Formats: sequence, structure tokens, C-alpha cells
Amino acid sequence: MIRARQIFGVSLALACGADLAMAQLDTAGDSLPVTRLRTGATAYTTYSGLNDSVRAVVRDSTAWLELWRAINRPFYPPPPLPPVDFERDMIVIAALGTRPTAGYDIVIEGARQDSAAVEIALRTLSPAPGCPVSAAMTQPVDLATIPASQRAVRFREKSIVVPCGAP
Repeated sequence: MIRARQIFGVSLALACGADLAMAQLDTAGDSLPVTRLRTGATAYTTYSGLNDSVRAVVRDSTAWLELWRAINRPFYPPPPLPPVDFERDMIVIAALGTRPTAGYDIVIEGARQDSAAVEIALRTLSPAPGCPVSAAMTQPVDLATIPASQRAVRFREKSIVVPCGAP
């Protein structure tokens, strides 16, 4: 199982052609339209088949199908594959990996580009220590489309600890 995850991770990175890096806040550049695959303020799904953390872009239909199958591995039948025109768009994926309880979340908040790279803004949430949360293991994943680009991609994350009793 671990070997399969390693192969999937390597193949996803290679298939996506993503140059990933963590970045500091960079407000320069043009804002890009982001279309999340789920409406609302939370991740696309809280439960998935992605046990490891992932930050990547998918630039072709073969890698998209492989990723979709991996995300939906726990579900039978899996939901239908959302169509993506890869001539026009690419998929952004942000996955937290397995967390020991509920209360964790990840959301793709926006995207910007400059002459060198595309920067994806992420928000991650975790429950404050001692907060009552469900004991169910979770694997939050968010998905969005942005305009296709061959530029390098970097991710900027804002982490928030949610206090007990917060909505």
C-alpha cells in the first residue's frame, strides 16, 4: 500500500509537470479566476482516498482521471468525473492528508500570476487543542480550476487554529 502511494505521488507530480514551492505573500501580479469544484466555504470533501498531503496542479486528462479515482477510492460507486477542458484550464489540488479527527479543513482561496509563476493561496484550519471533535479520521481535499498555464506553480498557505466553540 505504501509503495502504491509512493508511485501515485511520483506519477502525479511528473504527470502534472508542476514546479511546487512554498512562497511568502506576493501581492504583485494579476489575479486569476478560480472555480472551486464545490460551492461553499469548506473543502471539496472531508473524506477521501488521499492519505498523504498533496499540493499540485493537473494539466492533462489522464492525470485527472488517476487523481479522481484516488480521491474517490473509498466510495462505491464513485461520483462521475467532472469534465475539464485542459486546453483552457488546469486543476489545482490541495489535500491535507489523513488527520486523526474531524475539525480540519483546506480551501483554495485564490490565484495570482506574474511573469515567472502562478501562486495559489490556501487556507488550512485545525481545531484548537482540547476542542471536542468527532474521533473520525478525515482526509480533507479541495479542488479548483484555473486558466491553463505552463508557468511554475507555488502555494502560499495561511494556517488558522479554530478556537473551541467557533462556528
